[in-house]
Parts: sequence; structure tokens; C-alpha cells
Amino acid sequence: MEATVGPTDTVLSVQELITSVTKTFVFPDQKLLFKGKEFPGNQSLTQCGIKDGDMLEFVFQASEQTLVQQLSDLLGKQAMSPDELGLLYSYRYAVSFEDTLKALGHTTGKLRSFLESQKCFSFANDLVKVVQANTKALQQPAALCPIKEDKAHGLIEVKVSVEVRVPGRSPKLLSLDEEEEAYMRLESSETVLRSKEIIAASQQMPFPDRELWLGSHQLQDDVPLAESGVKNGSALLMVVNASEASLASQLEELLAERTGLSPSDIGLHYCQRYGTPLGQALRTLGIPANVGRFLEGHSQFSLANGCVTLSNGPKLTTPPTEQEELDALDALDYVIDLICEASFLSIDRVKREHCVAGEVHATALVNGLPQAQQAPLLQGLQKAVASTLQALRDEEPSIQFAGMHGDKVKVDVEGSQTVFIRLAAAPPCFK
Repeated sequence: MEATVGPTDTVLSVQELITSVTKTFVFPDQKLLFKGKEFPGNQSLTQCGIKDGDMLEFVFQASEQTLVQQLSDLLGKQAMSPDELGLLYSYRYAVSFEDTLKALGHTTGKLRSFLESQKCFSFANDLVKVVQANTKALQQPAALCPIKEDKAHGLIEVKVSVEVRVPGRSPKLLSLDEEEEAYMRLESSETVLRSKEIIAASQQMPFPDRELWLGSHQLQDDVPLAESGVKNGSALLMVVNASEASLASQLEELLAERTGLSPSDIGLHYCQRYGTPLGQALRTLGIPANVGRFLEGHSQFSLANGCVTLSNGPKLTTPPTEQEELDALDALDYVIDLICEASFLSIDRVKREHCVAGEVHATALVNGLPQAQQAPLLQGLQKAVASTLQALRDEEPSIQFAGMHGDKVKVDVEGSQTVFIRLAAAPPCFK
């Protein structure tokens, strides 16, 4: 495949871009090679010596064991129909289970037949569940046994605990389940910062102020795990400092450059950006999951007639004339058509946010993106789109400028029209 990326994009952002297109993000054991060498995920393409026209190799390891564990995690102690389990799988991983089976070589495989072929699942009244006798076998043992490390990948297995600290409340220790410990497989060459992002995504913990501890030693963000003393069997503690101020700051970013959003739309944008429902973030802070009440309690937000704006931000203006709106929408359609033609993105639909004279803001919903770790992936995609449009200026004289403006792609189109586009993941489509 061919991809347009920027020289400052990181190895990780390019890898996530490839996994979204190839729908292989369900297999976490993966790496990106250049001339047979693997580079740390936080290095830029320029630092790795990668230049225009170079060939990269993407390698991932798919296994039935991975699928069994994913299905077991979705089922837990419940029993459900294969159809319902298939929908849950598609929602969690943004890809159908049948497509995942194809990656394993099962060209005609079905979820039910796969479940029936595995001894750890049983059927009763057309409902499937994890066999109780084997449940403990699916979990990791209390004391970690040494695993055979893959020297090429440097995978290590660690015990992870997450402690949430909220001002005015006692620290709370989280785990995946009250009766089991949380174990994760991490890449030893990953930085501490990237490892914190992976752990936070697995726990749906959107607050950015995080610390990672190995015993009594706090690990430094820019140091790889291996150099920080983390090895197979280590016990890590991630401390998350959650606060109302942090959540309010995230909501401010969502409202920036927007004229206004309804409380429900804010919740949708928050979930798309941070991979966590806004109500869950509020409950983590120990406050009612009432978005409107939270916004009213913070002076930087203004809530009127069901529309939320920033108190010091853009104000609602007089609606554009019919002709001004048509001109702006024509410019938006033109830019979206260019993106579809010049890139590999599959745009499901475009949601217009607001339109004023000479300016239109919109969100393009992209198919095939994973449910987790969307923020860095979308940032990389937007930079790639901006670079692609800027490169088209010679062929498309109507494009006068293209580049990043905050967290949006800004495109100046001939005729005094400016288009602002933000990319977001399209919700899974169930058929």
C-alpha cells in the first residue's frame, strides 16, 4: 500500500495508520521494520532515516489464542448468543469477527463454528459462555511463570495496577475484575510515556496526568521500559491524577473553534477523542453523570437554549445568507472529494458543524478505525491529509493553502472560502 505521511510523524502513528487500513489492530503483537530494523515508536520518520519512496515492512502475529482471549474477555461470566457476541466484538474492535478470521486464513469461517471448535466455550439453549472449569486457565496465574520472550519483539508480561487520585477523596485502586489481577504484555522498547497511554486505553482512563511506578521508583516518560528496569514479571502501578479542572480543560479543547455544541454532542465528541464516555469520566470524579450540570458549574462554559459555548470563545453570529451557505458547502464538497481521491481514507459521511460567511467547519467520519488509541492515530491522519492537499496545489489551483490549524485541517479555497475539517472515527455499522 502507498501512504502519504509527514517527516515528523512517528513510527507509532504510521503503524497505527497501517493497522487501521489493513484491519489488523486486533492483533497487538506487531512491528514496523525499515531495512530489517525496528525503531522505537516515539521516533520520527526523519530520525529513522526514512524518506520519500522508501519501503516499510509491517509484520503482525495472528493467532487463535488471541481471538479466544478476546472473546473470553467479552463474555466474562455472562452467556449470550453468538450474534450478540459478534456485535460486541465488532463494536470493541471496529472489525467483524469474520474479517479477523480471514487474517488467520479461515476464508469461510463463522463465529459459531469457531466457538464450537474451542474447548473453553460451551453452548446451552443457543447461548455461549466460557466453560467454568477452564475459566481459571484463561486467566493468568497469581504468580507469573517465566514466558518465552520473543527477542525480535522484546515482549514482556507485567502485572498492572491503576490508582485513581481525586482531590478531596481517598485514592482508589482499580483492577479489571475483583477476582483477578490485571496482566498486560508490553513492548520492552516502548517508552514509559507510550506504555502509560496503552494502560490508560485498556482501563478507559482519559485523564492525561499519569505517573508510572516500579516499586518506589517513578519512571521517566522518555526512557524505554527495558532501560527503566521493567522486565518480565514486574509489578507496575500507574497513578492517575483526575480532577474537574483536567476534564474541563479537555472539554474546552473540544469546544475551541466551534461556535457551539449541544451537551449530547459534547459527549459524543469526547468519547470519539478520548475513547471513554463522558459520563464515565464524571463518575470517576465522583460526581453525577450530568453533563449540563457539570458545565453550568464552570465559568468558562456558557449554556443557553440547549447550546454550549465558551464564555470567552466564538459567539453565535447571524446565519449566513442562502448563497453564502451554498458557496461554503460547495467548497466543503470539493475538499472532501479531493481527500477521497488523493488518499486511502474511506469517509463514511461528513457532519457539518457550523457555517458562517466564507467559512465552514465539519467533521469527516472515517471507516475502519480502531476503537482504542484513536487520538494519536487521528492526529497522524490529519497531518497526512494536510500534507497531501498542500502537495496538490500545483494540480489544483483552486487550493490556495492547506495545513494544520489547531486540531483541524485548514484549506483555503479560491473564492474566499475556508474549510476546516476534523477527522473522527465512524461508529461501527452492523448489518
